[in-house]
Parts: sequence; structure tokens; C-alpha cells
Amino acid sequence: MKITRQEEKGYAVPSWVPKGQISHTELCPDCFKVVGEKSRYNLVCMLGKAPEGMTVTELTDSMTLRQPTITHHLQVLASVDAVTSEARGRERVYTLNRDAHCFEDCKIPY
Repeated sequence: MKITRQEEKGYAVPSWVPKGQISHTELCPDCFKVVGEKSRYNLVCMLGKAPEGMTVTELTDSMTLRQPTITHHLQVLASVDAVTSEARGRERVYTLNRDAHCFEDCKIPY
């Protein structure tokens, strides 16, 4: 299998990811969805500090983003299996999937 230059080069690590945590050659396209947007990475960090999970309302109150934006970011994170959700009454509680590829294999910090 031939490796393309982009695969060989990898992807640039965003400036807000702590230096030395992950190299540009380890960041895969799916995991870039997790850290490719600063607000999304902040959500990952918030959920990483809340093992019991958080609702969209709690996340919205903690950030300067509106509810539709938080929901969109959570959907993107769910598409790469970075978060899971569980219905609790009328709300959904989101938790970080610490076993996801992005955190286990690519070592994205949370």
C-alpha cells in the first residue's frame, strides 16, 4: 500500500493541545474532528472532568455558546464515538467515551 505525502506528513496539532501530548504524525482525520475546533476540544475537556456526565443545559451554562451549537458539537463528537449519551428523564446526559480511538490510540488529552 502506497503512503501519500499527506499521510506521511500527518496533520497539524492545534495550538491549544498541550505540547508533547500528541505529534502531528499521530493525528488521524477522525480524531482531528475532536480537536480541530477549539470549542469542541473544550467540550471534551469539560466532559473529561465530569465522569458522571453533563446535560446540554449544563454545558451551555458553562460555555459562551448557544444550545444549538453545543448540540452540533456533541453530534460531531458522537460521530467519532468520542461521547455517548443516555436519556435521563427529559434530558440527555453526555459522557466522554474514554475508550474511543481518539483517546486510546491517538492519545488526545482530556
